[in-house]
Amino acid sequence: MPDSTPKKITITNGGPYMVEDGIPIYDHVGNPIAATGVYYMCRCGGSSNKPFCDGTHAKNNFNGQEFASKDTSANRRDTYVGDGVTIYDDRSRCAHAGKCTDNLASVFKMGTEPWVDANGASVEEIINTIRTCPSGALSYTRTEDGEPEEEAEGPGVTVAVDAPYHARGVEVVAGDGESYDVRERQTLCRCGGSKNKPFCDGTHWYIGFKHQME
Repeated sequence: MPDSTPKKITITNGGPYMVEDGIPIYDHVGNPIAATGVYYMCRCGGSSNKPFCDGTHAKNNFNGQEFASKDTSANRRDTYVGDGVTIYDDRSRCAHAGKCTDNLASVFKMGTEPWVDANGASVEEIINTIRTCPSGALSYTRTEDGEPEEEAEGPGVTVAVDAPYHARGVEVVAGDGESYDVRERQTLCRCGGSKNKPFCDGTHWYIGFKHQME
């Protein structure tokens, strides 16, 4: 019987992400990046060998303290009920990629409250847009109060350009050994500046982070 235990990415104290063997890593267009066995991804933003760690965190005053809540998403999210679809919004995990507001402004309305109109477009349009949210802050169910519906695509990590790691189908383990809630889509900070570490909070936009992959 296949092992259903998720592969793990573990935050090392003050250092990089330790990625378990068997989690492939890709560039922003989907090309595999060579990595074998356990490997370490830069978390401080300063490595000269991005996306991999080169030890820079030990000399650039990197603060790797984790701030993200370990509550389940069900305890964090807001719920917006529409005809045929319910939208869940977990602001505590938003990476501000803008996929929702840019692509379906009739539903996701920047600068208004409530900012989500679950009847602002067709169910298909809403679902297709939510599926593009890299952080998993947005999810959906076609049953009121149902569990979020996800398309499993992991395990894997994609290195976004000048932006966070887009992780799919992995378990993220904190430096204290306790796991964050397991979700299909997650964005992990790699600029070093997030105030919601280990998850991205959009800080890379404001500090002008450049990925400079070799």
